[in-house]
Amino acid sequence: MNNFNRTAFSLALVGLSMGSGSIKAQFLGGRRLKDDEDGPKGQFMVYGSLDYSKITTPSTSSSTVSSAPLGVGYFINNNDLIGVNYAYSQNAVDHNVIYKQNEAGIWYSPSVMLGKYFVLIAQVDAHYVWGQQLTATAESMESFSGYRLRAYPLIGIVLGGGWALKFKFAELSMLQTKTKQEGWTKNYVAGISGSTFGVGISKNFDFRKKSKTDDN
Repeated sequence: MNNFNRTAFSLALVGLSMGSGSIKAQFLGGRRLKDDEDGPKGQFMVYGSLDYSKITTPSTSSSTVSSAPLGVGYFINNNDLIGVNYAYSQNAVDHNVIYKQNEAGIWYSPSVMLGKYFVLIAQVDAHYVWGQQLTATAESMESFSGYRLRAYPLIGIVLGGGWALKFKFAELSMLQTKTKQEGWTKNYVAGISGSTFGVGISKNFDFRKKSKTDDN
């Protein structure tokens, strides 16, 4: 019951965050596109990013490889997307992997136009998580699994040709994982920091056949 209460509380915060973003967008002069306006309704979007970092000292080295969720979405109207995505991260010390994590799930993303070239976007992810980590005795890797709920805002810059840059600048998330030996481990992130900032790119694709009147 305690896990359920925490999950419900986190989902409530997600809803408040999305509502707050919509209200702020109105004050910034943002607007939602109407269905009869020219927009991305019916198109598919592919997005993602890849990050790599390495730290080397005279005695040791460590590296991290991670992908922000790589996703495919569908515009159900000119402002809202639904889709699926996948993310991966891996940590290594002296070229030995000590932690690796996979997560995959569904997402929903509403948006508000801020002028012609800027977009305020909110995104909510619900992911199943699995992976392996080095045990406390450092003798073997143990498997874990769990789930993540996450919401975050982005600013999009429309580049033309269906391309856009996406800047994530905050995050609200809950990650719960468990192993056979230790049970549930819980991690929460809320706020703005270097760890919640990220940059990605997206591309829209329109697979619909255009009529002859559209070509003229």
